[in-house]
Amino acid sequence: MGVFGGIKGAKYSEGGNYVKPGVHRFKVMLCKHIKTAPHTGSKDAFVVEMETLESTAHEKGELVTWMATLDKTPSLGNIKMFLMAALPAEDVTEDQIDESVVEYAINEAENPLKDQIVRCSATNIKTKANRDFTKCKFIRDSAGAEAAAAA
Repeated sequence: MGVFGGIKGAKYSEGGNYVKPGVHRFKVMLCKHIKTAPHTGSKDAFVVEMETLESTAHEKGELVTWMATLDKTPSLGNIKMFLMAALPAEDVTEDQIDESVVEYAINEAENPLKDQIVRCSATNIKTKANRDFTKCKFIRDSAGAEAAAAA
């Protein structure tokens, strides 16, 4: 088999350019549920693909990915925070975000959150294992750039 012998079974990578530390304004392209690669333990994950509109760290138009793996304790809260920022209803409350809302958001056929605008403040923190991790806090676009920077 040559260098490219495995190309028939190869799959396209849709992510991997993750949100960098900074203050951002993104347009949601797609929310989905995936299973991570088997070499990472094949974990369930909530993934958001976004286009950069404004950023202190990404180029305008750059596509980025935010992912929350469900094996971590804060993941469901982080997903809820994202959904509160991305759902079109301005008056959505934390209590209204349940499993059915997440299932709605990840419906790839309907792609209901496509083109929603969110703001994000991302900072690097150290995990318990002393590894770098970019923590993202999402807020509604209507909150404005100053609120995103303060988050």
